Amino acid sequence: MVKKSISKQVLLDGAQMSFAAMIAGTLSFLKKRNIAIDDWIKYIGNQFDGSLADLEGEEVSSVMEHLVTLQILPMGAEVISSQATSEKAEVKVTPLPGRALLEKFGTTPEELLEGFGVSMQEFASIFAMYEPAAKAIGLRFQHQLKGNEELLTLEHAAAK
Repeated sequence: MVKKSISKQVLLDGAQMSFAAMIAGTLSFLKKRNIAIDDWIKYIGNQFDGSLADLEGEEVSSVMEHLVTLQILPMGAEVISSQATSEKAEVKVTPLPGRALLEKFGTTPEELLEGFGVSMQEFASIFAMYEPAAKAIGLRFQHQLKGNEELLTLEHAAAK
């Protein structure tokens, strides 16, 4: 029987676990059918290239805060550190939901990815989906996996 009152935290944890598993499963499906993961990520990103239009002209840090709060954290990522200047914002996150959350569901980050035959690099490549939306408002979004941390950078496109 389903409980009538389930805490929002339990729902959030379940949603983040489900989302991570669906992404890993989709990446595995693409790999097994020899479909380029990058093509799928570009397709997703291009569908949302106007999603940041309301933030055009805002400070880089405000745009990054929007991305992290409304799009990246709901995927289960956890913020490790952040810093921002008027020209550049950087946030380090975990690409997957944290170990403690995944262990609630009987798995670990390593086991989740291994179960689908997906590497951390392949999973973390999903962050490229934010590039078109940033570009559409004159910003450059970059991501780089360093160990088990993903460094997200947002800066003005003209910046070098």
